[in-house]
Amino acid sequence: MWKLDDFESYPALLVMFICNHCPFVKHLKKDIVKLTNLYMKKGLGVVAIPSNSIVTQPQDGPVFMAEDARTFNYPFPYLYDPSQDVERAYGAVCAPNFYLFKKVHSLAKKS
Repeated sequence: MWKLDDFESYPALLVMFICNHCPFVKHLKKDIVKLTNLYMKKGLGVVAIPSNSIVTQPQDGPVFMAEDARTFNYPFPYLYDPSQDVERAYGAVCAPNFYLFKKVHSLAKKS
């Protein structure tokens, strides 16, 4: 189980709410991997979380997440949140949604 504290040593943290089924996310996956690889080499912490319920979007469930992570060679943890508590806590209402935090966990940019 991952916790926010696991990323404390990073100078900044990018939290991405993505999913497997969304055409907007599908279109961006290769670029997301390219950019995260670049910035992770510079010390950025990165994590991705699907932003949908598997009740309404079964293709966003853990089995498909693992397949997607392998297919696109995600360099970051792709974490499953069955309760969607994390998504709600961040106010992520759609995918893709990106949150960039400074070292002290203060939000620097939301898109």
